[in-house]
Amino acid sequence: MVYIHFKVILLLVVVPFFLIFNEPFWIWVPVNIWIMHLIFSPVLVCPATIWENRLRRKLGKPKIKTFFKHYFIKPLKRIWAYGR
Repeated sequence: MVYIHFKVILLLVVVPFFLIFNEPFWIWVPVNIWIMHLIFSPVLVCPATIWENRLRRKLGKPKIKTFFKHYFIKPLKRIWAYGR
């Protein structure tokens, strides 16, 4: 499940750059705005994060707030703290 969620996040980050070169202006601008809204919106909750939290609850693990923060930001902060 986490692997699939990671792939979706990766695609949401990569796709806007390809749209710029492969689509006309009036198509890639609104699509890129929508994708950036999905990635950076603090209000929207990804359905895959909801599914992962259900699975984590069944396994007795703590709930995560956001996928990106849990799997990318926190590990980078730990690496940064150990490096100091």
